[in-house]
Formats: sequence, C-alpha cells, structure tokens
Amino acid sequence: MPVLVLILLSVFLGAGAQVLFKVGVLQLDSLKFNIPGITGLLFSPYILGGLVAFAASFLLWLKVLAEVPLSYAYPMVSLGYVFVFLLSWLYLGETLPALRVVGLALIIAGIFLIARS
Repeated sequence: MPVLVLILLSVFLGAGAQVLFKVGVLQLDSLKFNIPGITGLLFSPYILGGLVAFAASFLLWLKVLAEVPLSYAYPMVSLGYVFVFLLSWLYLGETLPALRVVGLALIIAGIFLIARS
C-alpha cells in the first residue's frame, strides 16, 4: 500500500476516533470521574469504537514512521484538523464559520506544499 494512503488512513482513523469520543461523552448523563462514571464511559459503544479506531491509527502510524522521514509524515497529521472539521459538520451538525473554512484552506495549502517536496 502506498505510504501516502497509509498516512491518510491513519489520520482519518484518528479523526474518526475523536468524533466517536465526542458522541460517546454527549450520550452520558454526566461525566463523573468516579467508578460508575468511568465504567459507563468505558463501556459506551462509541468510546470503545473510538479506542479501536485510535489504536488502528496508532499502528498504521508506526508503519508510516518506519517508511518515511518524520519531517514529511508529521505535518500530514494536520489533515486531522480538516477531517475532524468535516466529520463534525456532517455527523454532529456543527457550523462552518467562514473564518474557520479559510483557516482550513490554509492548512490544506501547507500540506499540499509539504507533500510536493
């Protein structure tokens, strides 16, 4: 599998994990750091799904690090901002303020320049 695909998949899984974590904590009545609260958190299907996605992202990232320079790979993690923004808009109904969209466009431009190097 091409390394760029591994990078994109790793970053996308990490972003997906964040959205799953958000949905999981929103479904809890309250987030309390006591035994029942932590147990409810850990057994939430969304939190568990987020942990699985995060673990898969981590393992893919280790493969990426074994194959490309860190100075190339790590800036690609910035795509996580873009993926989280889009997933939050699509699945959580969050808004798309114009200034944030401009900021994301700048992030994408920077990533494009790094990818071309």
